[in-house]
Amino acid sequence: MITSIDAILRRLRGNHVALLIALDDHGSLRKAAHQVSLSQPATTKSLREIEAMFGAGLFARSPRGIVPNELGRCVIRHARAVRSEIGALRDELAAILRGGGGTLAIGAVMGSMPEWLTPILRSMREVQPDISVEVWEDNSSRLLSMLDQRVLDAVIGRPSISVHPDAYDFLPLEIEEVCFVVDGGDALARAKKVKLAELAGNPWIVPQAALPMRSLLEQLFDDAGVPFPRYAIETSSTFATLSLLRSGPGTIALMPLKVAQYFEEHGMMAVLPIKVERRGAPYGIATRRGATLTQPVQRFIELCMAKKA
Repeated sequence: MITSIDAILRRLRGNHVALLIALDDHGSLRKAAHQVSLSQPATTKSLREIEAMFGAGLFARSPRGIVPNELGRCVIRHARAVRSEIGALRDELAAILRGGGGTLAIGAVMGSMPEWLTPILRSMREVQPDISVEVWEDNSSRLLSMLDQRVLDAVIGRPSISVHPDAYDFLPLEIEEVCFVVDGGDALARAKKVKLAELAGNPWIVPQAALPMRSLLEQLFDDAGVPFPRYAIETSSTFATLSLLRSGPGTIALMPLKVAQYFEEHGMMAVLPIKVERRGAPYGIATRRGATLTQPVQRFIELCMAKKA
């Protein structure tokens, strides 16, 4: 039986959190003991206290080291979130003592970068230059997971992809257009007319399965009556997509139109002349439902809403 929250709060100490992270980092009691400045017997004792606290074994021990089991990985993930929160608390307190304005940890999907995140952060710097900002770019699924773990304060993404979308307060910003792209130096970049059916046999870079952009791409192939590419490289990384577009002639990818136009201006890719009528789910600002928002988060949201208006 898992221990109650109150019992965990009474017994959990800072060195327990540090030890869990050290064990995950090193996979060795000896090395973890050195990192947290404890003797090995004291480290073993602390680990027994942690496992007793949660009422379950968290690690599998072997001659080669110590490895977290499924329960251990869960506890370690939350231990890292606790450490991150303490770090954010310390940084924010330090900023306030310096007369500063606190911190903002924001995650954003690729398509929101040029249109929303970049100009809004520029505006924040002008009106409140003392805020410390941390930016993460990833797909909505991973960003929402970081929001759940309190690593992020807010996410510009799509909570509709979550298995628990009601866990978030959501302010929609935009329904993005998408386009097909090729490397800026590719022969296809000069094409005046091309159809999706003509590109089905080309090398493709596609979003990972279960992501909204992947579902949209599959629908576009279905609309054209063309089978989905048999060989494709899956990634949601902007830099990886840029690099992979150069990996072979005629390599194609699907990207948010505004992102593609930004890179097209610098000659790094070209938007293919294929009209895409379909749109995906809107993205917007997601925060944990009912959470008390810090002043920097409130200011960020206010600036987004002013821009949208």
